[in-house]
Amino acid sequence: MQEGATMMLALDAHRHHPQPFTEEKLRPYRDAEAPDSQKEIAHRRKVMRAARSTKKRAELLREREERYAASPLP
Repeated sequence: MQEGATMMLALDAHRHHPQPFTEEKLRPYRDAEAPDSQKEIAHRRKVMRAARSTKKRAELLREREERYAASPLP
């Protein structure tokens, strides 16, 4: 993850746990999911990378135009 609150916790984990993490200590977290805010950040980053790409930009614009054309007017 490039950004987000959980990234900070992972980076600071060594401060409170000087030994390497064992499987037993990490096992409870194996099914953990990122918070919704962090998932949105990842999606936004993916979209912005596609927008910067000259190869993917046309496809992204076409997808966005279709999406907005299909949405109901307010």
